[in-house]
Amino acid sequence: MTLEAERLMISGVEVELAQFGGDERPDLLYLHGGLGPERSTVFLQGLAQQFRVLAPTHPGFGASSWPQHIRSVSDLALFYLDLADHLQLRDAVLVGSCFGGWLAAEILTRSTARFGRLVLIDALGAKFSDRLTRDITDIHGLSEAEVTEILYYNRAHAMADYAGLPDEALHGIARSREAFAYFGWKPYMHNPSLRHWLHRIDVPTLLVWGAQDRFVSADYAKHYAEAIPNSELYIVPEAGHFPHVEQPERVLDRVLPFLSVAEGAMQQGASA
Repeated sequence: MTLEAERLMISGVEVELAQFGGDERPDLLYLHGGLGPERSTVFLQGLAQQFRVLAPTHPGFGASSWPQHIRSVSDLALFYLDLADHLQLRDAVLVGSCFGGWLAAEILTRSTARFGRLVLIDALGAKFSDRLTRDITDIHGLSEAEVTEILYYNRAHAMADYAGLPDEALHGIARSREAFAYFGWKPYMHNPSLRHWLHRIDVPTLLVWGAQDRFVSADYAKHYAEAIPNSELYIVPEAGHFPHVEQPERVLDRVLPFLSVAEGAMQQGASA
């Protein structure tokens, strides 16, 4: 399967947008994690068997621009609502991983008008415990090896040797990490108010979580699922923070039937 990429100017942001799958399929908007655009496309290619997968690079990440007016996760959420309008999405699936899951939750607490289903993969963004208890592991002061241990069950899925990457790819990685740290700096990787608004997400929601995620644990996932009405939680064995990268077939085997059931229920409701 080939990857098509284009650059769009939306709300003053020049954003890179990759596409998997044909235009005749239902739309699925995929929001990548804090480490930048996906390196492994097995999961996206699997989704593209049934959907037109639209995979933008967040403002400030990779090769997308970072204008002055994009200064918070709230700004990013509003940007993506504009992007959904620009693409004329209708009853689209929204899938977000890690930081992209945080963004997806922020987007749908504001408006679900263009989306019919939601999949959150090891999402960040919410605070469920008291202020003295850390919900999300602080990775900024750790070595590369320590971060890899926290994020991955199988370290073979971590970033390849940097020495073999072209300068353009290295620049994109550096920009992504800078933006990830900026948007999640203070308060650390969450919006204190988000958990109070998760009830506004009124579309069928599936949370997918790695059983061995040490960045945001499976217990954290249970709180997330409890806060979103009409949601369910799937814990993926032998997977860390990126189960769709470490166990793409297992994740697809759970996600695709969920999307098919949700779509069927929506169609029945429309015809009633």
